Amino acid sequence: MTPVQVDWLSIVLGPLALIALAFAFSAQRSAVKRGESMPGWGKAVQGVGIAFVLFVALSNMAWGSP
Repeated sequence: MTPVQVDWLSIVLGPLALIALAFAFSAQRSAVKRGESMPGWGKAVQGVGIAFVLFVALSNMAWGSP
């Protein structure tokens, strides 16, 4: 992967990860207020957000510009 591709992936996946984690946090917070457990879709969205963050971090470490 070229450094330009890594930069574009960071630009695209970074905000998507933040949005996904914000939705998951909101779902968890509202579920706790109701005294319930986090819904399944919230856990899935949280997993996708974390995967995006880890992919961006690892790709920047491996192929990013120095």
